[in-house]
Amino acid sequence: MSAVAWLPADTQPPAALDALFAGAVAAWEAQWFVGGAGPAPRLRRGGGSGWRCNAAGLAIGTAPDAALRIGARIVGVSAAARDGVDRAVLEAVAEPCLIDLRTRLIAVAGGDDGFVPVAGSDWVATLGDGLAFGLSEALFAVLVRRLLPPVGLPRLGSGAAALAAVPVAVGAAVGQASMRLADLRALEVGDVVVLDRALNDPVPIALDGRPLPRGRVRVVPAEPVPSLQIVDVAA
Repeated sequence: MSAVAWLPADTQPPAALDALFAGAVAAWEAQWFVGGAGPAPRLRRGGGSGWRCNAAGLAIGTAPDAALRIGARIVGVSAAARDGVDRAVLEAVAEPCLIDLRTRLIAVAGGDDGFVPVAGSDWVATLGDGLAFGLSEALFAVLVRRLLPPVGLPRLGSGAAALAAVPVAVGAAVGQASMRLADLRALEVGDVVVLDRALNDPVPIALDGRPLPRGRVRVVPAEPVPSLQIVDVAA
């Protein structure tokens, strides 16, 4: 399930992404361990083994003795004294701690608790005690995008304001006539064609050659060219 790398090879995680997980890990350590916290996790290009990944692309890696080491750390048993403690007891102590870590990481990265084995992870952060978590390329990109500052877009005006400066051609059809094709072909200079309305009758306003359902105009003879007079604006 490891994704083919598509980010540039020199991609570096933003500090805000490391800080996001560092906060969750620090809270987990404060909940379960006495003493100083471990180093803050830092994401790096992946690797490792023993990974389990959920559908979102969050992976958790555990070494074979991770539960033993975590259990010993919780109860304050040193590495040298671990062999003298029942292994099953230490692993039982570690189980709720590891579940809590998984829950906190899911809260940051998303997804659910349905983890399945995978070969590795694209981005990895080591936690110590045989633990690590990782992100797929896709999840890494999603989280980085969430952390980017919002980009302010110029505020657009209303639709009417945006269209106010668009030029249109205003006109009016003064009338029409119907005739046979033979009569049309027989027309000569000086012939008169009678239209279906008088010159001073109101006619629909036309924008870019298309009559509008609202508004009528009247053709007014004027010099040097005829004009259109608005008669009404409600059809």
